[in-house]
Amino acid sequence: MINRHLGKLLALAALICALCVLLSGCIVNPDEQNQNTDASTWKRYSESPAPATETPVPTETPTTDPNIQSWDAPSSGPLETITPTPTIGVATIVPGVIPTDTPSPDPNATASTLIKRGDQGERVRNVQESLRRLGYFEGKADGDFGEYTENAVKEFQRQNKLTPDGVVGPSTLARLGSSSAATAAPKTTATPKPTATPKPTKRVTATPKPTHTPKISNVYLTRGSSGDKVKQMQNRLISLGYLAGSASGHVDDMTEQAIIAFQKRNGLDDDGVAGPGTLEKLYSNSAKKANNVVGIIGVKLQKGSEGAAVRALQSKLKAKGYLSGAVDGSYGAATEEAVKAFQRANGITADGKAGTATLKALFGDTVKSSTAAAAATTKPPKATATPQPNTFVRVTKSPDGNYVTLEKGTMGSLVTKLQKALKSAGYFHGSTDGYYGQDTVDAVKRFQRDKGLNPDGKAGPATQRYLYEGDFPNES
Repeated sequence: MINRHLGKLLALAALICALCVLLSGCIVNPDEQNQNTDASTWKRYSESPAPATETPVPTETPTTDPNIQSWDAPSSGPLETITPTPTIGVATIVPGVIPTDTPSPDPNATASTLIKRGDQGERVRNVQESLRRLGYFEGKADGDFGEYTENAVKEFQRQNKLTPDGVVGPSTLARLGSSSAATAAPKTTATPKPTATPKPTKRVTATPKPTHTPKISNVYLTRGSSGDKVKQMQNRLISLGYLAGSASGHVDDMTEQAIIAFQKRNGLDDDGVAGPGTLEKLYSNSAKKANNVVGIIGVKLQKGSEGAAVRALQSKLKAKGYLSGAVDGSYGAATEEAVKAFQRANGITADGKAGTATLKALFGDTVKSSTAAAAATTKPPKATATPQPNTFVRVTKSPDGNYVTLEKGTMGSLVTKLQKALKSAGYFHGSTDGYYGQDTVDAVKRFQRDKGLNPDGKAGPATQRYLYEGDFPNES
């Protein structure tokens, strides 16, 4: 019985020993296999062949009892030492991770890193914004790489000394983001060539077209005619410049003179009768305009009047020497004085108003010029005794209130009053000393000439009435 149990124990012990021997052999073999496996694994992750160098085999540290080593224990130092760390350039490759390419400004970049015509997206929009910031791109940053964007890229490359191929590679992209990137050259506009200044041409006034052409068959308008046809004819003569004023509807002397002037100007028989031939030419578009106004009809001009009729009046007065001011179409004080002078010279009441009689005389053939009128009214002075030098006769007021004639050699308060009045009117510039000397004589003559009086230098009743009270007709 005992022997039987003993035999079983021995058999069990032998079995245990066999298992221990078997297990102790498994501890060494896995290390060798693991080493070979790691080497093959690194060969799979290498991107370039490594130089043929022997991997040093570390010396295995003996264990006290290899038969009781546990697989749960952490790996020892030798396992870490025998694992090589392959490198590519300066980058360290971590096992199990595939390294990515780092962009470089290498001109031989791959197509996937280039931005070129036809591309779209955010990268294109960023390029466009950079080009806009530097002044090369003015369009909308729409993310579409078209012809306009390509041209902008080329210009940027030329300004920054890059190959102007219109493709945004690493070098162009790096330059776009650089603070030293050259900006676009300012655009210059061509200076226009100076044009020759045209020479002024003589202004030609077109002949006014008649607003309505009346029936003119069997119509004869002559002095004494009146009515609507006369008024229409006068308006046409006014528009052509032969007459001024307003149509009166009556053919008077000046209307007849205007008809004659029109006929002469347009190559017609100048008989003063507006028949069918004259009227046909008058209302045609080929009717010639007048050089001068023949007369003024239908109006009475006076101080305050304005317009073409006043301008015609002033032109005639200036031509005859009565007006020295401007022909401005405004009937002011200067025009009024000129009309008065003309009226006095031509025997018309000098009221300063240009009525029918004054206008007829002014535009007539027998009108006197201011020079002729002055010569006609100048009478040789009467021979009077010349007072001795420094000998003056004192004069006093007339008891009946009439003016006392003052002349050279008189003296007193009446002379002082005369000198003051002449000085106030701008004719006398000497001393108001009450002595009627040569300077007073000259002042009186100037005043008399301006007022249409006989310039004899004596301040008689007429001269003093003009000076003190205003204008009076010649016969008063």
